[in-house]
Amino acid sequence: KQWYQRRVRAVNGQSYLDYFPTFLTRSLVIAPFQLSGTFGIFDVDVTVEQEGPEAGRNHSLAKCTAMSIAKCLIILDPRLKGAFKPVFKKAFVPEYKKAGKRNSRARYTWRKR
Repeated sequence: KQWYQRRVRAVNGQSYLDYFPTFLTRSLVIAPFQLSGTFGIFDVDVTVEQEGPEAGRNHSLAKCTAMSIAKCLIILDPRLKGAFKPVFKKAFVPEYKKAGKRNSRARYTWRKR
């Protein structure tokens, strides 16, 4: 769609529609603009350093790009920081402690007696 082109123009010199092929990754990239209400105001060119031919066309790079855009928008208007809590939310869930272990995986130091 043409209206996407005004928001994030290019990622590494390519159209972001070509760079992020799936709808999920595209929606992650434009999420900071939707959350802050600045959709259509800014044009963004993103340069990403990556390794390998297909590195970067994945979920983690789209999330990283969204976080970078959100940080730039926070610099422009610090009041937007509360709107970006869903963008900065970490998906890490700690593993619970198991019986007979020091923590979830580490064992106690072995002693003969």
